[in-house]
Amino acid sequence: MADTRFRVWFGEKAASEEELARIEEIEVTQEMDALWEARLRMVLCLDPKGRWLHWPGDTAEPFSRVRVEVDLGDGRFAPLIDGPLVSIDAGLDARPGRSTATLVVRDDSAFLNRDEDVERFENLRHSDVAERVFGRFEQIATPAHIQPTAATPETTMRRGTVLQFLHELARLNDRHAYVLPGEEHGAASIGCFLGDPEDAADLPPLLMIGEGRNLANASISEDPDGAGITRARVLRVSDQGVTRFQTGAADLGLLRELPAVPADLTPRRLLHPADNTAEDPEAAVTAQARRQGYTYRLSSQVIPGCYGAVLTPYRKVPVVAGATPFSGDYLITKVVHRLSPSVYTQQLEAKSNSLSEVSTAQRAEARGGGLRLSVSVGGGIF
Repeated sequence: MADTRFRVWFGEKAASEEELARIEEIEVTQEMDALWEARLRMVLCLDPKGRWLHWPGDTAEPFSRVRVEVDLGDGRFAPLIDGPLVSIDAGLDARPGRSTATLVVRDDSAFLNRDEDVERFENLRHSDVAERVFGRFEQIATPAHIQPTAATPETTMRRGTVLQFLHELARLNDRHAYVLPGEEHGAASIGCFLGDPEDAADLPPLLMIGEGRNLANASISEDPDGAGITRARVLRVSDQGVTRFQTGAADLGLLRELPAVPADLTPRRLLHPADNTAEDPEAAVTAQARRQGYTYRLSSQVIPGCYGAVLTPYRKVPVVAGATPFSGDYLITKVVHRLSPSVYTQQLEAKSNSLSEVSTAQRAEARGGGLRLSVSVGGGIF
């Protein structure tokens, strides 16, 4: 695989060779339903008069833009983050080579998380409300990527920041509210109010074992309290009737063939009272059932130089774990990218709501092939 490269933009200017040489490490944390954050650790030094040289605060204004991109060797740079500089942390030491300044950068949802207010929206779908508030920020491209919601409540109240409000609406409607960096430098960021992807995985497979292995130190755990059926009952004000709805992961669509637990062992859960506020509880029940349905959690890291794609949350990736039920598609929830002049690593977390069916022939073939799966698994398989 070709050498990995990265580049950094400070405002409208690409970082110079001198500035890049002072970067010891870049760590970009991308997480589902959370602000994305980058930390650029840069070298400082003292001159003979005891003055710190190359302090970033001398040239970088608060909330000035910083963009980080990576190229895995195919000539195409993928954005990892593009947003405002929110702080500069210092690590100072009189001994040579030990002093650093760390630039902390967040994605453009930082602008949505600054001002708290109380606001009222009337007779609007929650997806329309999301599109309206995204459109207030010049850093976000219009139109935003919005997946329509069904219900039109008479009143929707916001109390808090716009980002907190969007996360609340997303939670109630089986959606995620987040901001992605623009594809090119200078392009506006992309506001998203979307559900989990329904299409098949579009990333290259992650291989735990065998030829072409590119995944190491995999840990797969199971939530023994997950995979329940969520249900709710609501008394309608209009006619004093009762609306009932229930659903579970098997009804919403599994990533693989087998449910986490058999139907006769699936627990029944009530919709949380804080979410049971609408006359039609379908959206909130669906959202809770989907969240709780992700029973299996994967944590692992990509072997440097052995994988040809940049991982990001909100995307599916196939994982090949040999002839085990854990092979199959996972939804990525968190990626930590680490870049230095010598190495690029990706550490990921992902989740799944089901298991793969493994035949006796597949198990025999795996044993005959002399392959050994090394994973740490918590929980049981029914």
